[in-house]
Amino acid sequence: MIRYLKCPRLPALLSVALACSAFAQLPEGPGKAATMQLCGNCHEATIVQQHRQSRDEWVATIQKMMAAGAEGTEDQFMAVLQYLTKNFAPAAAKISINQAPAAELETGLGITAKEAAAIVTYRADKGAFKALDDLKKVPDLDFKKIEAQKDRIAF
Repeated sequence: MIRYLKCPRLPALLSVALACSAFAQLPEGPGKAATMQLCGNCHEATIVQQHRQSRDEWVATIQKMMAAGAEGTEDQFMAVLQYLTKNFAPAAAKISINQAPAAELETGLGITAKEAAAIVTYRADKGAFKALDDLKKVPDLDFKKIEAQKDRIAF
């Protein structure tokens, strides 16, 4: 004979367990455990993932949560802030590889002035780039740098 035990806290415990499993899918890194612990009690991971905010906006959000009763140490809240700022900052603007001046290519893609000038010269001589692999043909360009920034490049 099987006996069923009634546990009034079971639904709450299950929802916390489900929230923690969803938070487990967040990017690894310092502050993830604190984020799971402090935010996972009230929010699903999708709430965090959907908000791309600046550092100041994350500070305001954390202050709002603290005012609503979120509890943790100052160190935990700082860890959460650093984690959210690193992993859920606003998406960087795309840079048009075919229209941006050399200075914008340099600062926006983290390449040298010489590499940026090489891109501008190459596209002036050979025409617009159509795909990322076209940039492999640019002399004096470290393609690994460009490949690392591929999500920021528009054609």
